[in-house]
Amino acid sequence: MKKYLMLSISCLIAFTLTACNDNDPAANAGVDESNSNDEAGNFPSRDIDILVGFGAGGGTDNFARAVGQELSDILDVNVNVINQEGAAGVIAGEHVASQPADGHTIWAISSFPVTSANGTNKNDLEVMKPIARVQNDTYTLQVKDGTFETVDELVAHAEENPGGIQLGGVGTLGINDISARSIMEEMGIDMNYVSFEGAGQMHAALLGGHIDVMLEAFAPTMPQIEGGEIDPLVVFAEDRVDAFPDVPASAEKGWDFYDGVERGFAVRRDTPEEIIEKIESAVREAVETTRYQEYAANSYLDLRDGWLDSDEYEERLETIIEEYAQVLSEIE
Repeated sequence: MKKYLMLSISCLIAFTLTACNDNDPAANAGVDESNSNDEAGNFPSRDIDILVGFGAGGGTDNFARAVGQELSDILDVNVNVINQEGAAGVIAGEHVASQPADGHTIWAISSFPVTSANGTNKNDLEVMKPIARVQNDTYTLQVKDGTFETVDELVAHAEENPGGIQLGGVGTLGINDISARSIMEEMGIDMNYVSFEGAGQMHAALLGGHIDVMLEAFAPTMPQIEGGEIDPLVVFAEDRVDAFPDVPASAEKGWDFYDGVERGFAVRRDTPEEIIEKIESAVREAVETTRYQEYAANSYLDLRDGWLDSDEYEERLETIIEEYAQVLSEIE
């Protein structure tokens, strides 16, 4: 009888301790940490999905595929690039936020600062942790050949005809729109911003004479530039570009605007730190491969260094989100 009583008491004590530990976060910390370490040690344990919030063939899509191809070799798993268009990338972010915080679902971001600034993106820096910035693309002002010979000529015409020049860009209250407003402020002129749904439509409008100038990077219009159909008038950078020595840089004109489309990756903020570090390291290795470097050079994405590590990228995003929010607050 005593033997059974002692056994019952022992079981009761064990049950009580277990129940107490279940309600004590400190008691479970070791277990959670162990699970986290196991996840990090086994990462990746399955295919990785990179979500792109824009259509196939665009700048962010090409970027994600170029890096994803290298990541597949480095991490030895399939890396699937999934296009989930809508709301300037916000829908793709919603999908990433709905998936487990285990690093297997990554968001390729570009419009993130704007959508965070205008409030449409609820999965902002409180929800997402930047992995790395990879690309810092370069904007130019481009015209149809035979319209304006120099950017000074364009500025003079705009000063004489406020609002008379039609400036094309992709999207309303997006990166192009905000950049266009900042550029006009720096240049001290007023142009009429014309929004297009896609870059292809904008290019056609320029060549068709429906707009006078457009805000665009070099790569998308290289065939037309090389064919003499389109002329870049200015590059928004600190220095001239070696490939276009006759195109002035904005800095030499005294225009303090050097922004371009910045592309990088993010995951859920509650992803284990070890996994974030592993992805960051793999991305760094990916962009240093010969194949990626050739892609960047052929796309004129190597004109300036794009790399920022996780913490640097987060700091950069905080800064430009604040800047964009200020610009948006001034728009009536």
